[in-house]
Amino acid sequence: MEGEAMGEARRLGSYLDEVREAVLRTAEPLEEAQLNRRPPGLLNTPGILLRHLAGSERYWIHRIVGGDPVQRNREAEFALEIPVRREEVFAEVRRVAERTRQILQDLPDAALEDSVEVQRGDRTDVATKRYAILHTISHYSYHWGQLRIYVRLLTS
Repeated sequence: MEGEAMGEARRLGSYLDEVREAVLRTAEPLEEAQLNRRPPGLLNTPGILLRHLAGSERYWIHRIVGGDPVQRNREAEFALEIPVRREEVFAEVRRVAERTRQILQDLPDAALEDSVEVQRGDRTDVATKRYAILHTISHYSYHWGQLRIYVRLLTS
């Protein structure tokens, strides 16, 4: 869309795309067994982090920003007894990303200040749609750092 100004939500979406792709590139070298292995002393596996990021993005962007009816089982995202299938988790993160792009590409700037109710554990808070997008970007960044450490530990 040459010459057309990009809206803030689309700009934020492009930042989210960048950090999400960095997460996927970081995890890409891991084989399925490594995705399901916990580095010593750590609680999660790289696969769990990917599964969790997809669930979190679905909640914060699809449900909170986009209004999609999303049912989230956060506990299942972290379940060690549910193995992560490499191809499935990468495909799921990419499917979630595609829906996120659809939601953010046409979101008017004024809608970023809309107040929405968000669940945080057992309490309900109020946030803006802008906050939900920024939260998702920072959440990916946080777990990207963890994944970088996990990959070093699992491949060295």
